[in-house]
Amino acid sequence: MELAGTDEGARTTDVAARLGVSKASVNQAMGLLVEHGLISREKYGPVYLTEAGRDAAQAVCKRHRAIKSFLISVLGVDESVAEEDACQIEHVVSKETMTGLIDFMEREAGR
Repeated sequence: MELAGTDEGARTTDVAARLGVSKASVNQAMGLLVEHGLISREKYGPVYLTEAGRDAAQAVCKRHRAIKSFLISVLGVDESVAEEDACQIEHVVSKETMTGLIDFMEREAGR
């Protein structure tokens, strides 16, 4: 979202560099994202998030923030460790657990 959510879009090379993967891997993944309607792109041009892509990216960011916040504020995990762990957890946690965690963190924030 940080790269493709801008008015200029994102270049494949920038995405590859940011993720530390090959341009070929990024191109393959982008093909799937196009098929799912999450991004739009022109050949050799920048990539843009579609509305559905922006919604999906915002949902991932919300999950990531909730997990990271929980790890830091409730479990006392170091911020750098929490960042890495949140990146891993956000992709495997069930929807039910994630909903409960977000609800919990929102209640805690309201106290």
